[in-house]
Amino acid sequence: MFKGLPFAHQVTIGIAGAVLAMAAFIFFQWVSTPSYSVLYSGLDDQSLATVVEELERLGVPYQLEGGGSQVMVPRSQVYQARADLASAGVRSGSGPVGYELLDGQGLNVSDFRQRVDYQRALEGELAKTLLAMKDISQATVHLVIPEETLFLEDEEPVTASVLIATAAPLGELQVETITFLVASSVEGLESQDVTVADVDGNVLHAAGQIAATGAVSNRNLRMTNDYETALAMDVRRLLDTVVEPGTASVVVHAELNFNEESTETESYDPDSAVALREQTISESYSGSGTPPGGTLGVDGEEVVPTVEGEGYSYSRNESISEFGIDRVVTRSVVAPGQVQQLSVAVVMDDGSLTGLPVPPVAEIESLITAAVGLDVARGDTVSVSAVAFPPAEEIVEEAAAAAAPMDIMSMIPQLIGGLVLLIVAIALMLMSRGGKKAKKSKDGDVPTPAALPAGAAAERQLVSVGAGAAGDSLHPEVMNLVQKQPEEIAVLLRSWLADRR
Repeated sequence: MFKGLPFAHQVTIGIAGAVLAMAAFIFFQWVSTPSYSVLYSGLDDQSLATVVEELERLGVPYQLEGGGSQVMVPRSQVYQARADLASAGVRSGSGPVGYELLDGQGLNVSDFRQRVDYQRALEGELAKTLLAMKDISQATVHLVIPEETLFLEDEEPVTASVLIATAAPLGELQVETITFLVASSVEGLESQDVTVADVDGNVLHAAGQIAATGAVSNRNLRMTNDYETALAMDVRRLLDTVVEPGTASVVVHAELNFNEESTETESYDPDSAVALREQTISESYSGSGTPPGGTLGVDGEEVVPTVEGEGYSYSRNESISEFGIDRVVTRSVVAPGQVQQLSVAVVMDDGSLTGLPVPPVAEIESLITAAVGLDVARGDTVSVSAVAFPPAEEIVEEAAAAAAPMDIMSMIPQLIGGLVLLIVAIALMLMSRGGKKAKKSKDGDVPTPAALPAGAAAERQLVSVGAGAAGDSLHPEVMNLVQKQPEEIAVLLRSWLADRR
């Protein structure tokens, strides 16, 4: 069957067989080669040399990639190799060292060494914590913890600097999270004393900022959106009970005050006087001698003694009373997020879409006012409108889907599959046409290759074919003779060319 095919088909089948053999060889070579996985990455030179030496001692095959910073071992031996390296005391050196730095301290360690080791351990723990966050590939934390002083006013603040490498740009919320995380992990460290930067030299959070302005704005915006969404859902659930579900649209706008206020009030009640302490002093003097003199009395007035006969007489009475009254001290703190103004807008179907009766607008406004707690004195407003709704949601969704742009990327698999089917169909068609031509030439008047004479007989046969053929049958029959006995035809053509010379 292969010999009976045309020469072009034979070449195509041969090339296809060669390509298939090469693909099979590559596939079996890939299957037989062990798959390697990362054992350690990000190693320095010293750690890399230690790991390689231990792997050679254990007899584990390995490969070095990533410019010598990654060690690859067969996938089936990754965990066993890590366990063997850990039991041998070999560290990867790729991660920061935390509190395990304090495990090897002895009793003769100085206070300075203890303080430095504790600071290094704390920095390592913070770096490991930051590495656990998404999109952070490297993290380095430096702390400045001043020594304690005798007076609090002389103490220097604790500061921190964080250097990170990220796989993707960090948002303001993530930077704020890093700042608060570091500040909350170190005693005496405030968030405004933390500096965050990336390896590209961009300052993400500078010291002296309580929080990034954009981060605060985003947090306030999230709180406002959450509050508005919760009120809108409550109003929508309320409307679903009085009108047809899905026939009302609710929009809530809230203005919140994010300023924190603290107030302290102290008041007294003068009518609640109660005697707490009373003191009475009485003095008297009589007799002869030197009369009393000087300034006497609490008011500073001089008392002139009274002369009675030949002697003197003096008397003094003093009374002191202390009263207590009611004293009330009130301290109040207004948390951020207080509502300053609230407005609600509702658009509902007037019954043209569902054909059902709709409650009066005034009644709907009264229900919404009670549901969300509107305060007219505060300036809150509510507006309800009943209008004719557009067609059903199914029609709108179909129109939107028809108007949506076509996603070319999603059609790539279909295009590839159609192209493959087209190539297969063309190949089958060409092979079927070649088979039909071979069958036609075999069943015709042209003799078989074995019956075709050689030399002069071949010349007579070729001349007879040319003389007896006419029209479109001449070309296929001549081509069939050339394909069946190419050597004889070549000899014949060379003889013709020689005769013409």
